[in-house]
Amino acid sequence: MSANLSHGQITSSQDEFVAHRFCTFLSAQRFIHTHAVVVSALVLLCSNRANALVIDPIFDPSITSSSNASEIEGAIDSAINTIDGLYSNVVTVPVTFTYDPAASGNLLSTTQTYYAVPYSTYVSLLNADSVANPQNTVLTTALAYLSKGNNANGAAPMAVAGNQLNMLRGTAASPANAVININSIQPFDFSQPASSNGFDAIGGIEHELDEVLGGGGAGSTLNACSEGNSFFCGKYGPLDLYRYSAPSTPSDSITAASSYFSIDGGVTDIVDFNQTSEGDFADFAPNCGGGSPSGPGQLIQNAFNCMGPDEPYTSLSPEFTMEEAIGWDSAVTPTPAALPLFAAGLGALGLLGWLSKRKVRVSLLGAA
Repeated sequence: MSANLSHGQITSSQDEFVAHRFCTFLSAQRFIHTHAVVVSALVLLCSNRANALVIDPIFDPSITSSSNASEIEGAIDSAINTIDGLYSNVVTVPVTFTYDPAASGNLLSTTQTYYAVPYSTYVSLLNADSVANPQNTVLTTALAYLSKGNNANGAAPMAVAGNQLNMLRGTAASPANAVININSIQPFDFSQPASSNGFDAIGGIEHELDEVLGGGGAGSTLNACSEGNSFFCGKYGPLDLYRYSAPSTPSDSITAASSYFSIDGGVTDIVDFNQTSEGDFADFAPNCGGGSPSGPGQLIQNAFNCMGPDEPYTSLSPEFTMEEAIGWDSAVTPTPAALPLFAAGLGALGLLGWLSKRKVRVSLLGAA
């Protein structure tokens, strides 16, 4: 059995970034959730995380009142700790987590706010990040080949998720209002490795956190525009700039036989993009596919995953390259050696997927 992973709308909230001086408190809170509070470890953790991403989980009563609250919170903390440890950008990302029933074809879903940004402003922000972080060679290459991709003339604005925009601008001026829902009707395994009778909750949460950072389904406007959300029409998402059907042939078609993620003008196919409208067009394909150098298991960012384990999320994962290409910088020190579940028909095959919902703020940011 497999399911669709992420596409929609949320009510507005006033979430603001939390200053890094709260690192000890947030770390302590996270360790409490996993029943392993060690004060000396917290001090060390904060000192190591002072120059890195901090995802701040907010647990909704639908989780805290659940009979398996500790298991759900433990899975969330595990996913957060993995992604916090991969990226060095100094930003705090508040995310509300819920555990409510949803459609039978959905595993998890993300809702968040997007902003309209002029292409020139967006590219300038990426260039500034690249200059400040020359070790991010993925971004260096991606910027060098923008002239080969979609929107190369810069005529269309970008639609950018709030947390990615805040990261690039170094501010908390663009509230993202991110909410991740874990579908409470699905048979999740909240610890790893997931069994053949359960979906990998930790991998699913990592999938949605990628979208909170602006990757995966959040990185394309194709779904939302095709579904009639006019805000996204006439704009490109960050990953749309790296969408190709052949070398030097950018693709913004939802009917093409195939499209893939490439940072060098389409020469290298890093991973195929999903081309099935029931899933996010900036998520990965094939259904339930694996094969990452990161290790065995299904890709974290697949549009549709089956029961059983997902791959480990590491700096070798294609998801990591995806996030580096939109400005998230590595916190990993290289080793010397490596200087909508489909609708009914596919549901019968066990295909379930992630659902990514979008709330938009119709505002055009001026030049940075």
